[in-house]
Amino acid sequence: MKFKGIETSKNVQLAHYYGNAQFLKVDSAKAENGIIRFKGTQGLQGGMYVIVLSPSVYYDFLISGTEPQITIEADTSDFLNTVKFTGSKENEILYNYRKYLADKTKEAMEVQKVLRTSKEPLVLDENKRKMKAMQEEVNAYIKNTVKTHQDTFAGKIIKINMEPELPTEVPLLPSGKKDSTFMYRTYKNKFFENVDFSDERMLRTPFIQNKVEKYFKDLVYQVTDSITTDADRVLRLAQKHKDVYRFVLWMMSNKYENINVIGLDGVFVHLAENHYLKNADWLDATQKAKFQERVDILKPIITGKVMPLLILQDTLGRDVNLMDIKSKYTLVYFYRYDCGHCQDHAPDLMKFYEENKDKGFAIYHAGTHETGDMKEELEKTKGFIKKYKTEKLINVLDLKLRYDFRKRYDVYKTPTIFLLDSEKRILAKSIPLEDVKGFVEFHEKKLAAKK
Repeated sequence: MKFKGIETSKNVQLAHYYGNAQFLKVDSAKAENGIIRFKGTQGLQGGMYVIVLSPSVYYDFLISGTEPQITIEADTSDFLNTVKFTGSKENEILYNYRKYLADKTKEAMEVQKVLRTSKEPLVLDENKRKMKAMQEEVNAYIKNTVKTHQDTFAGKIIKINMEPELPTEVPLLPSGKKDSTFMYRTYKNKFFENVDFSDERMLRTPFIQNKVEKYFKDLVYQVTDSITTDADRVLRLAQKHKDVYRFVLWMMSNKYENINVIGLDGVFVHLAENHYLKNADWLDATQKAKFQERVDILKPIITGKVMPLLILQDTLGRDVNLMDIKSKYTLVYFYRYDCGHCQDHAPDLMKFYEENKDKGFAIYHAGTHETGDMKEELEKTKGFIKKYKTEKLINVLDLKLRYDFRKRYDVYKTPTIFLLDSEKRILAKSIPLEDVKGFVEFHEKKLAAKK
């Protein structure tokens, strides 16, 4: 790399993308008289690489994976318009495309300026025609560039950033009205037509991750059934290359295992059961066993299912079956008597109960155990009840040591809250106490809308 305007002895990094994460460092070198040399015994893997001068100053370029040597020359004061590549047809294609778009953007800004400021009808009409003609010219240029260079990595990079082409006419329904969802459905069906999932080099660019994230954010209805159906669709496309499939599956499972949106817990279970446990041959037996364990824990307590059997004892040792509680809503509130958060939130819990007990709420105040000494657990639980005045709640604990709360109810922290309906179906889990009231109001509006 021969850079004009770079100080001598400046440390420069060579990095690349992995998904849309910047940057995975590959190498570093010091500038000597404006020249930076990166050299290795093996070629670089194909992808989009980055020359990093500082956290805010960096330049990207392509490696197809076949170049023995590349020279990049540029003036850092105007990289785009001065950069020249030797030994890399890929970057000549990419930067010719970028320069063309930059020039057309300047022209478009001038036209837009006239459209914003002029009040002359003839001038406005003329500039609208100019803008339309310019858009058509740019679209034709991009299509031609992709077609001419369809076998190059640069051509694929340009193509993945193209929007799918849509019909100009909307068909009519049998009623004679236009099909209002036609364009949405068509756009969604064609969304990935410009993505080459079979090219593993795309993993070292931001584009596959950006496309998949946009698809699920903008085009997928955020309920479990819709998400899992579309996840399977995208993963079938990604299976054209094992590493691409692995990356896209990781993206999705990471997103939906940790998502805070109530009711989407079934997505991770679906991905684990239908992909990790069936197709992930990169996992060893221990790793697969961990996925199976998570599925075994989470599947019985997916939102919408009836809460698994829970029979705990009150402080007199009598069984209290959760299913026997007659209430419109039940909060199963898992807590520990020595948990700081539980102690801090006990007044809020009692305030919630007093404000909502007449609205059909019951609170199954379930103490979890750790010591195994149930005499100690009982005495300290009684102390908690007395200190924090929770006597009006259904205070219970596992005096018979029947339950592993972590494996049975995924209680890894306290407090953990399950919100149940009158049939003890799980409406929400791990929901903050302060969100319960708003969630119930939303839930009841949905029920009313269905009637």
